Amino acid sequence: MLINKEYVPRHKMAFAVCHWMNAFAFFMLFLTALPLYSDSFRFMYHIFGDKTLMYAHRVFGVVFIMTPIIGFFMAREGYMTMIKEVFRFGKKDMEFMQKFPIELMGKDPHMPPQGFYNGGEKMNIALQLALSVVIAVTGVILWMGDSILPATITAYAIPVHSIAAAVCFAAALGHIYLAAGVNPDSLHGMTSGTIKASYAAHHHGAWVEELIAEGVVTREEIAQAEKEHH
Repeated sequence: MLINKEYVPRHKMAFAVCHWMNAFAFFMLFLTALPLYSDSFRFMYHIFGDKTLMYAHRVFGVVFIMTPIIGFFMAREGYMTMIKEVFRFGKKDMEFMQKFPIELMGKDPHMPPQGFYNGGEKMNIALQLALSVVIAVTGVILWMGDSILPATITAYAIPVHSIAAAVCFAAALGHIYLAAGVNPDSLHGMTSGTIKASYAAHHHGAWVEELIAEGVVTREEIAQAEKEHH
């Protein structure tokens, strides 16, 4: 049954909370590291102190690493779905990636029915997961420092950590733009845990078919929601 005759359930709130906690920790990590890379942000040292920013960076680093670990137990279903979907990249996902630039230009390229995550989301998740692992590992190496590890290892960890963080930040900005600007309906899934049935049918048709097969919603309800949307 549709929620409020308009929405289908998508994310459990525990998973959404983990998502926002991880996002908050990442952006705070980026912010507290900015004075190291740009003189324009050196004023932060004068306001907070270099040691305060260093400790804050480490605290947010712990939050960034621990959130998905704790979340895997608190929101296991959501994380398992995400992992399974990422490793289920097929022909329809490739077709989505090829047609997505056309859709961004405001045209309808007749996308193939997508699953719980579309091809673009799968690519973004895979990229973010890989970069997060690199950031976490190199961050721990830098935290341990030369007193524990060989200087060569920490020397290599610095540029790798910085580049991974920069690419991850750029990907995050793209993710925010697509979620809030291009497809604001998708953002609803990470705030209320539900998305409009009409949006789900258009952007995640294969997943909606699974919901119908499982008896979560009926085909008539989806059809009615699409009719009211148009």
